Amino acid sequence: MLTSTKSVKREINNRKAWYEKSEVSRHIVKIEDEKYLFVIYLNGWSGIPKAFLAIREDGVLPSFEISKEVVFRVSTYNNIMRFAARDKTGMKDIVRRPIKLMERLEKLLIEYFGANIPESHHLYKELSLLLELSAVMQNNQPTFQRMFEELLTIFKEQDTNHLLTKERFDRVYTIALDWHVLLYKEQRMQLMVHHDLPVIMDDIKGDKKAKKLYKMLKIFHTEKRKKSFEEFLEGVVEKQIGDISKLSYSANDLKQFRLLKEKETTEEFRLTMIPIIRND
Repeated sequence: MLTSTKSVKREINNRKAWYEKSEVSRHIVKIEDEKYLFVIYLNGWSGIPKAFLAIREDGVLPSFEISKEVVFRVSTYNNIMRFAARDKTGMKDIVRRPIKLMERLEKLLIEYFGANIPESHHLYKELSLLLELSAVMQNNQPTFQRMFEELLTIFKEQDTNHLLTKERFDRVYTIALDWHVLLYKEQRMQLMVHHDLPVIMDDIKGDKKAKKLYKMLKIFHTEKRKKSFEEFLEGVVEKQIGDISKLSYSANDLKQFRLLKEKETTEEFRLTMIPIIRND
């Protein structure tokens, strides 16, 4: 272990307050053929992180710029993997969702309204959006599955060799950003559809041929679902980073959302973590 060298232990202890304990991450960051350790200083009583340190495998403290890269890479990697493993409001929740309900809804819509809705139809806007959402969600689901499985593969490899290279980190970071963009698009569309559903339901209410379709639409139109969409859209990007309330799901707005999501990560790091890095 790299932490077994006296010079590494000495430097870690030299930066530690008497009431703190130190933990060395198992992740080893490789930058330009050099290997660095990520150290967390914790309050000895509460366990709350108090500071961070980056140290080279030979016990030499790197420059502050390299230290920031080490801390950013390990902390962000850990945050993404925790998000991936979370059952609720995490990646697992999306991978396990019952997408066949959307397939069933689409089938019922086509059976009742037909496969091609003419622009002259009085429900053209509402039905087109609902069918578009169905297609987006069904296309996204295997993509979400592949992303999750790739992160799981990376996690297993990282858990074995512990070397967090730039290539591996960049791939994890890209997956996380792509995931949020896809999910944002879905949630924005879902909220718009939620507002439209009563219009469709009022139109078919009482028609015996639409009985199954009406019941299915009722399943999708609940306050619980609406609250879930609203909470996601309100919290997915911190308001001080940018206001996404005016963003749609157009290609340009999705690019803007991605930029804001990336800015949120770097700003949080700049404000909360850089000030407590002890490589000065």
